[in-house]
Amino acid sequence: MQLDIEGRNMEVHPRWRGLIERKLTKLERYPNEITHARVTITHNPHHHLGDNRVQIVLSLSGRTLTVKKSGAEVSDVLRVALSAAEREVGTYHQSRKRFVKEPGPRPMGTIARVFRTKGYGFIQADRDRQIYFHRNALDGLSFDDVSKGMAVAFELEEGEKGSQAARVFLAGRR
Repeated sequence: MQLDIEGRNMEVHPRWRGLIERKLTKLERYPNEITHARVTITHNPHHHLGDNRVQIVLSLSGRTLTVKKSGAEVSDVLRVALSAAEREVGTYHQSRKRFVKEPGPRPMGTIARVFRTKGYGFIQADRDRQIYFHRNALDGLSFDDVSKGMAVAFELEEGEKGSQAARVFLAGRR
């Protein structure tokens, strides 16, 4: 995971940097989930109560999570924000596990079309059937890495307009 820590109107104390690195490293227990993290600590010197803000932006496969907290003491605000980020990642990870695995192998196909600007594509499942997938259905790979002809496995679910891929995996991975 790439980690950027930034202080605005203040220096980031080494103790805070260590806390951030420890807490965010713990979140790497979810494999292939977090690709980038940015922590911004902002101090507003003009506010009479010492308005300190912490913003944590986490780039996960398929989503960006943002946590914003503010308060008087930077260390307290930082701890609250890091705890909230941990809860958000846990909730996101649980939502990714909501699918019940069907017995047997997953259906296979190849990527037929990718619409990068719109965030979706189609999988050629067999000769005459294409399955819709959204960028959020990708599991263990980035939407930017998906290309036409790539072999994939997928799980089906019923969508508003028919069958769609609930999760898409690189072929051979589970």
